[in-house]
Amino acid sequence: MSQHSVRTRYQGDEVVVIAGYDRPLNDLFLQVLCHEDARAAAEECVLYSSLHEPQRDWTDINTVSDKLIELGIEVPDSLLEAVYLDQLFHVGNRMVRHHINQPPEVLLAG
Repeated sequence: MSQHSVRTRYQGDEVVVIAGYDRPLNDLFLQVLCHEDARAAAEECVLYSSLHEPQRDWTDINTVSDKLIELGIEVPDSLLEAVYLDQLFHVGNRMVRHHINQPPEVLLAG
């Protein structure tokens, strides 16, 4: 499974967006989580998960992009491009942290 993350904002609060490609399921996924500082104060830190909407076509990168637009969350183009390429080349065991104003950093390339 590949995992691409970025710190960004959702409804004025700092959040972490995680998206990636699940090679065994051949699906994409998307999560919006509370930022670490908010996790201590809140029990529920999953603000959105693609698991909550199984009727959507999670094999299409446009579904990920459309959902982010729907939620009003901006992510760097590099995140969506990387998730798409992971799916295209069936990449697993890859973790990358993306940033709004600087290049992504690869944390794990397997």
